[in-house]
Amino acid sequence: MTIHFEGEPVQAERGEPAAVALIAAGHLALARSPKFHRPRGPACLRGACDGCLARVDDEPNVMTCRVPAAHGMRIAAQNVVGSKDTDLLRVADWFFPEGLNHHELFAGVPGLRQVLQGFARRVAGLGKLPGKTLPARSARRREVDALVVGSGPAGMAAATALAARGREVEVVDDDLRWGGSARILRGAGDRTWTGAMDAFEAAVAASRIALGLRTTAAGIYGDDVLLVRDGEGQPGPRIEVVQPRTLVLAPGAHDAALAYEGNDVPGVLSARAGCRLIEQGVAPGAKVLVAIVGNIAGGGSFGRAYAASDPRAIVVEGTPIRVSGSSRVRAVTMATAGREQRVPCDALLVDAAGAPAYELCEQAGCELSHERRGFVVQTGAGGRVRGAAGMRGAVFALGEAAGRAALAPGALDGEARAMAEAAHPYAR
Repeated sequence: MTIHFEGEPVQAERGEPAAVALIAAGHLALARSPKFHRPRGPACLRGACDGCLARVDDEPNVMTCRVPAAHGMRIAAQNVVGSKDTDLLRVADWFFPEGLNHHELFAGVPGLRQVLQGFARRVAGLGKLPGKTLPARSARRREVDALVVGSGPAGMAAATALAARGREVEVVDDDLRWGGSARILRGAGDRTWTGAMDAFEAAVAASRIALGLRTTAAGIYGDDVLLVRDGEGQPGPRIEVVQPRTLVLAPGAHDAALAYEGNDVPGVLSARAGCRLIEQGVAPGAKVLVAIVGNIAGGGSFGRAYAASDPRAIVVEGTPIRVSGSSRVRAVTMATAGREQRVPCDALLVDAAGAPAYELCEQAGCELSHERRGFVVQTGAGGRVRGAAGMRGAVFALGEAAGRAALAPGALDGEARAMAEAAHPYAR
C-alpha cells in the first residue's frame, strides 16, 4: 500500500507503524526541535520521545510510531519554514551556538525585548491547529473485575495467572501489538518468551482475557482509572472511566537517556527500538553501532539480540561520549576500557539500564524509592504495592516498574501466580 510523506509516495505494509515505513524508505529525520529547529528522528518507537511527531491527515503532533499505516495516509513535517530538509529557521541554531534565552536577550532595552519574545513565540512550537474540528465522542463508566495495564512479559504473566483462577481479566496497552519486550526480542531471534506468549495468545483466543490495544491508561484518580482508546473504527467508546477490583500495573520501563554530545542526532536510538525495527524487517542503518553500557539488568539483551540479527552490526561495550553528524549519525566516539575509540557508522543503538515507568503507580498512591536508575515501586507479598490507600480494590505492580527487569519467564510466572492468589479475595 502507499502512504505519502511531504507529498512523496512511500511504500508501506498495512498496519505497520507509520514511522517504521518512513524509516524503511530512508526518512529518518522526521521532526524538528521546537526552539532551534534541529533535525529529530525517532529514538524509542514506543511513544515516549518527540522524534516522530508529524502532521497526519491534517492532525498535528501525532506520534507516528503509534499510528498504523493506512492506504492514502498523508504525513507532513511540522514546525518548519521551507521544507523538512531545508528549514530556514535552523539559522537560529547557527546564530546562537551557545544557546538562546530570549527572556534575557536585550533585557532592559525598551521595546526590543517584547519584539523578540513575540518573534520567539512564532518561531517555536509544535505545528498548527488541526484542519477540522473533532466531533464529540461518547464516554462511559463501568466496573472491571481485574485490569492489567501493559501487555509485556509482566502484564502477560499477570493476566494469564488471573485468568487461570477464573477472574474476568482485561488487558490494555497503548501499542499497536501486544507482547512488549517479549515480542520485540522474539522478532529479533530471541525465543526466551515464546512459551509465555503462546499461553497469553491462547487465553485471548479463548476469550478468557479481553485485550484492548491502542488504549492508554491516562491517569488514576482515587478508585478511577481513565482509559483513552485511540484510532477510528475501534469498538466501544473512546473514553472510559473504570473501577477495577484488582489493578495490576505492568508499564515496564523507559529507555535510558544518557547525557553525551549529540545524543539527539537522528539515528541515535535505544537498542530496544532497534529490535523493534529489525522485527519489522527494517535496519536503522547500513552500518549500525551497538553500545552496551555498564552493568545492565538483563545483560544487554536488546543490543545482543539486534547484533545477532544484523551481521554487519558493530558491538562495543562502553559509553558513548560524542556523536558526529547533524541530520544523521556519521560517527560515534566511545569510551572503552579507559580509552576513546571513534567508530564510523550511520546509526547508534544504546543498550543501557532503563528507568522504571513509575508514573501511574505514583498516581495510585504507591510508595516509591529513589535509586540511581530512577524511582522504583515498592511492593510486598505477591507484588502488592505499599501505599495506594485511596483505592478500594487491590493494587499490584510487577516487572520493570517494580525493579525486576532481569526475571526469567519461570520466575516471573511464579510472582504472577503469587499475585493472583493474593488478589483472589477481591474477585467479583
